[in-house]
Amino acid sequence: MALDNDLESAYATGASAEILDQMPLSKPEGPSRKSRKSQGERRQESMTQIMDTAEALFAEGGYNGVTFNRLAEVAGVDASLLRYYFGDKEQLFQAVFRRRGPELNQARLKSMAAYRESAGKNLQLEGILDALVRPGFLLMAEDEGWRNYMAIVAYVNSSRGPMHALFAETFHYVSREFIADLRRIYPNVSEAEIYWSYLFMTGALTFSISGTKRIDTLSNGLVSTSDTMGVFERFPIALAGAIRALCERPEAARPPRARKARRTKVQTH
Repeated sequence: MALDNDLESAYATGASAEILDQMPLSKPEGPSRKSRKSQGERRQESMTQIMDTAEALFAEGGYNGVTFNRLAEVAGVDASLLRYYFGDKEQLFQAVFRRRGPELNQARLKSMAAYRESAGKNLQLEGILDALVRPGFLLMAEDEGWRNYMAIVAYVNSSRGPMHALFAETFHYVSREFIADLRRIYPNVSEAEIYWSYLFMTGALTFSISGTKRIDTLSNGLVSTSDTMGVFERFPIALAGAIRALCERPEAARPPRARKARRTKVQTH
């Protein structure tokens, strides 16, 4: 898009004078073109800054706790410019949620594949849990942006309505990979118990990454949700014990007829 066209678009959307003053003219003076950032680079920087700000605000207040005008105010842009980039608050929230999802998913899939390769046929609950959650906890430990993002993931995972579809679109295929690993460990456990196991695991993970600081208060500071690595080190141990207790009950076993049908299905594929 030509620079003059961008200025016209900015004026049309009511961008503030401060923002318009930062936009280049058709014949800028100053540093050479080689040393100046392209318009596309500046636009991407602006969008990244806006999404970083929105991410922090949504992590703190949830979707309903932040207004569109507040998002614009904290980001330092005019609300009309924010609409020009993202449309409305719902679209901005979706953009924030989708932004880091692919990176997290790829890290998880790589971790899970590496564990399967190293363990061979000897998959362990602690191993598949570690492989699933390690990437996210390591990212949280290194970067505040990731801590904010994971708090939003926890918020969306515990929400109903349209939020459920957003979560499913972003993360369900990785969840299915983990469920498949559970089946590999417990081929003779009923499908229902496999899914119950996943439910309790994802519920525990949701609360563990939410950063609510409730345990900080209950323990009078002895334990803190900000201790990301402390949570990570204990999570696979705690949840492996819970899933093992659930799936190894006699009543959790798949009926003999269902076992035979499953073996036949596997053989035919």
